[in-house]
Amino acid sequence: MFKPFEKENLIFIDTEFTDLDPYKGELLSIGIIKLSGEELYLELVAERPSTEWVEKHIIPTLKDPKFSREDATVQIREFLGETMPFAVAFVDNYDIIYLTKLFGAGKLPFRWVSIDFASILFALGVNPVKFLADQSGARAFYKKLGIDFKKYRQHHALDDAKLLRDVWLKISE
Repeated sequence: MFKPFEKENLIFIDTEFTDLDPYKGELLSIGIIKLSGEELYLELVAERPSTEWVEKHIIPTLKDPKFSREDATVQIREFLGETMPFAVAFVDNYDIIYLTKLFGAGKLPFRWVSIDFASILFALGVNPVKFLADQSGARAFYKKLGIDFKKYRQHHALDDAKLLRDVWLKISE
């Protein structure tokens, strides 16, 4: 369907956080998967309150030991090494804002130019707003690509990153 500029040095990321308002919220979990399939999943200690939606949909999925913000940055830097990959995220706005809050401005362990997968869908003729709002449309898209959507936990940072990688692999064949 498309040929990306970079074919090797890519990571797929997703985050979950306590609030859509980045002034109020903080990271709860981070999922990163390399193109090779290597993965990293971290849950973070959060001190700020979560919204009602997050309490209902995200908090119940969190089960792993919690990392401090400092330990999380060390784990991520070790996982990525010195590669400075391009980060691909589905609607990257929030992921990048929250990761910038974690690492500090200008200190991301990946390229500051992230790849927004919603824009790729838009360029392919898929309405990303409808895609997000209408799960039946998203499921039909995944089915068309031969991806079994049922094997991914919805709103789980690692599974969302895995799904994004699997879709990327299919549409960039």
